[in-house]
Order: sequence, then structure tokens, then C-alpha cells
Amino acid sequence: MPALKSKKSGIVWITRREVDALVDAKARRLLGVSGEKFVANWKAGKYRKLDSDDCPGVIELALIAPLPRQMSVGKKRKRSR
Repeated sequence: MPALKSKKSGIVWITRREVDALVDAKARRLLGVSGEKFVANWKAGKYRKLDSDDCPGVIELALIAPLPRQMSVGKKRKRSR
């Protein structure tokens, strides 16, 4: 019986600098702003009414952008039943 070959997962890890460059290039191409400006505008809510049909790729951009998630420290939220 032949030995089984292990398959690679296909995951490629990238650095924070590479993520920033990717977000910057995509934001400039889609919206004409830098990646930094996109993140600031997103956090300020300036893209809430942007229709993804009018600007395809903006949802993908939001998913890859390093948008900070708001977390409550030390507080546990109760789940509703």
C-alpha cells in the first residue's frame, strides 16, 4: 500500500504591512481614497448608504480592511432567551 501524501492547506499568511498595501490599492481603485481614509470614513459611517450594486467590491474591501471591533472589556453580556 503506498504512503499517503499530505496535502497543503493552501493558506498563505500575510503581514500587516501587506494587508495595508492591499487595502490601500483596492480603496484607491474602487473609491479614489487611500486605505487609511477608507477606514476612517467607514468608522465615521460615511459608507452606510453606499449601494454595493453601484460600487461592486466595497463589501469585499470592508471585509479585508483592518477595521477595529468594539469590545467591552470586563463586562459580560447576558444573552436573551
